[in-house]
Amino acid sequence: MSSLAEQGVANTVLSQPSQSKQPTEDTNHHVNGAIDPSPPMKETTPPPQLQSSSTATAPASEAGLGVSAITESTPESPIKVPFLAPLPDSKPPTKPELTPEQEQKYNDLLTTVSGWTEAPTKSAAGAPIAPLTEEERMWLTRDRLLQYLRAVKWVAAEAPKRLLATIVWRREYGADRLTGDYISPENETGKQVILGYDKAARPCLYLIPSKQNTKKTDRQVEHLVFMVERVLDVMVPGQETLSLLVNFNESRSGSVPNPGQGKQVLNILQTHYPERLGRALVINLPWFINGFFKLITPFIDPMTREKLKFNED
Repeated sequence: MSSLAEQGVANTVLSQPSQSKQPTEDTNHHVNGAIDPSPPMKETTPPPQLQSSSTATAPASEAGLGVSAITESTPESPIKVPFLAPLPDSKPPTKPELTPEQEQKYNDLLTTVSGWTEAPTKSAAGAPIAPLTEEERMWLTRDRLLQYLRAVKWVAAEAPKRLLATIVWRREYGADRLTGDYISPENETGKQVILGYDKAARPCLYLIPSKQNTKKTDRQVEHLVFMVERVLDVMVPGQETLSLLVNFNESRSGSVPNPGQGKQVLNILQTHYPERLGRALVINLPWFINGFFKLITPFIDPMTREKLKFNED
């Protein structure tokens, strides 16, 4: 898994070192580990601290997210400082119990992935094979397997294919190798910030397109992947989804992704981060963005589309 020690992203610093990182998913139950279909939830320490040097205003609460934040006034400007953990009354929703049929499909999938010892290093046909790393084994948690089963609508034969495809993608794309130093130039203006948590204890990723500071390159997409990984790192126990807020205030047409880049991002998020979006709010939507969303909407999964809200008060 990605290290929390990668701290090069300007304006968002995850201060807990990687060797002391606490698991926020159910990692008691991973491949080649103890097989207990219903391991109890253990108490864990609070999530890693978030420190933000961003001076950007954060209107997330106005948009309905209810983000936890402390405002510290200074002679120069107010600074929004995220809470280090959700408020006491903010709790992840209770997960529904699996049906006997779903539990059997999970157990069958666990048996399948427990037998994996290697995987291709690339998606191309005939690519070299390499053993699974310990990090990749730990990535295959109970929660992860259930996420992929839900993503394929409990079609058991499809879940192993999707899981293996993501392992290969992470190897080929280098999701675990993206470093803060490499990504840092993308976030020098604070165009992506981890704000805190919403009312359902979901960590919030705040995107500000008007602060776009680089030309359209692969690193822009890698920046988003890096930030999504950091958001997953600070999820509290029992939480599997994140909140996304996109604020187009003062955005110009040149700061908006082109349709090709939008489809690339959608493919990565929907294919390799399934069941991760809890809610998405798009606010201050200018007229020229409507065409962009019309072009990419057909590529958005119907369940994901239901979670998108535009200009909601």
